[in-house]
Amino acid sequence: MTMNRRDLLKFSLAGALSAAVGLSLPSAARAVEVSAARSFVEKVVGEVTQLLNSGKSAEAQRLEFSEIFRRNAAVPEITRFVMGQAWRDMNDSQKTKAQDALVSYVGRVYAGLLNDYQGQTLEVVGAQDFGAKGVLVTSVAKGASVEDSKVEWQVSDRGGPVQVVDVVAEGVSLLQTQRQEFGAMIDKRNGDVDRFLDDLAAGKIAEG
Repeated sequence: MTMNRRDLLKFSLAGALSAAVGLSLPSAARAVEVSAARSFVEKVVGEVTQLLNSGKSAEAQRLEFSEIFRRNAAVPEITRFVMGQAWRDMNDSQKTKAQDALVSYVGRVYAGLLNDYQGQTLEVVGAQDFGAKGVLVTSVAKGASVEDSKVEWQVSDRGGPVQVVDVVAEGVSLLQTQRQEFGAMIDKRNGDVDRFLDDLAAGKIAEG
């Protein structure tokens, strides 16, 4: 997969999406097998690579990237985490709305960056057991004109399908960063969660 170093710290597929020190998984979570986690991340990287090279329109890429995120990431848990304290006071309708808005946001922002992912390749190089939190899969972004950059994927099956729960780039948790940014955006709207979610879904919040 090709990547732009400027955007590497933003790449979260699921993302692309809580770091090894971030998202708190239930204590009953069962760790996915290391080999299965590695294969899963390689599959996700392959899906994004295929999309990057598809030649599809920006809108088609946005929609497909959103679906890649929805299929491969722990969307409910990620949404709960990035919404922070606001999540506790949200009703069921707002929580569902938040999940849908986040999926749309991820597709819009990260698919928009795909065309900049030139000059680097992302290669899965290892994986290690991370106990109840799952498996940490390590990949390295390489490019001729930049230093190699490590990208780690926290993967768990939580007793169900294997999913990405965070991407950590050069030690920076993308979900930790998104949680801080979303919190600031909600504060800017005087704590009006519905207004924030409407803006997030409508694309009025272009980036985290």
